[in-house]
Amino acid sequence: MVREGVLSPAESGEFIAKNAQHVQIHESGLEKLCEEMLPSITNKLEIPDTGADIIHPDKDHEKAADWVFVADALNFCFWSYSGAQKWTVDGHSGYYALEAALARAIKNGIDITNPKYYSKITEDELRSVMKGDNEATIPLFEQRVSVLHEVGSILLEKYNGTFETCMQEANKSAVKLLEIIVNNFPCFRDEATFKGQKVALYKRAQILVADLWNFFGGTGWGEFKDIDKMTMFADYRVPQVLLYFGALSYSAELMEKLKKDILLPSGSEEEVEIRGCSIHAVELLKKRIEEKLEGRSVEVPNSSLIDYYLWCYRRKYADAMETIPFHKTLGIYY
Repeated sequence: MVREGVLSPAESGEFIAKNAQHVQIHESGLEKLCEEMLPSITNKLEIPDTGADIIHPDKDHEKAADWVFVADALNFCFWSYSGAQKWTVDGHSGYYALEAALARAIKNGIDITNPKYYSKITEDELRSVMKGDNEATIPLFEQRVSVLHEVGSILLEKYNGTFETCMQEANKSAVKLLEIIVNNFPCFRDEATFKGQKVALYKRAQILVADLWNFFGGTGWGEFKDIDKMTMFADYRVPQVLLYFGALSYSAELMEKLKKDILLPSGSEEEVEIRGCSIHAVELLKKRIEEKLEGRSVEVPNSSLIDYYLWCYRRKYADAMETIPFHKTLGIYY
């Protein structure tokens, strides 16, 4: 339990899956996905190549940890309606477009990793940073201004103006860092009430911890003794892959809404079920993979690596996924 009275993401996923009415998890689909992934695990899980270059500073850069923090503070809601023009930067879309925009800002001398700057960033300044290749703008622009003001002010007030202070306090514990993030930065507090129970999804907070682990190669600022306690990051794309493999299924009513691009409100029963069942499905998938790998001298992938595999799989096979609708929610949590 990270917050009093709130189930952890893993506990939340199990509780939601047991009580879900609109979403189901299927063992046959999990088995199919497991068999798809096993050939990619030689020494460790090989991630599908999406063909996109990840744009970020070197891990030895003095502001590297603060760059990851800013990127994940802004890492939400990149989807567009079916057929609509996408926001792109230098040809990149989604999260990769955000990375490209931040890299361009740094190249142009904009101090985007400094909370003294972004805690007071103006709409015009952020609009310039996020300028895309076409007329499309980054979704939820006003909320992104608000998020930067919030997290920047908190870093200045509580943490000496750097996210490194939070990491020092966590003392190499992923769970402790998650606790610090969700208790002190409200925009990362991705929680809902489901069937009378407070549940936590914590997509952006957990991906921030896992991104630090991945970015720094599990050493230095990225060394966490309990990284395996993180779950997958419940967004709108990974459930699409789980649906594609038959690991999840949706009720006819829910599927009809998704096909019609009907928004699911943040915190609504259907939206929480999709995300919670995705978390539990990946926990079950991880256990299944671990059982299949028993006796082999290979690294068993944790939930964050499985999530990254599925997310990249979706990007690599985007055309095949086009027939599978994904849920659309306007909000800052993913």
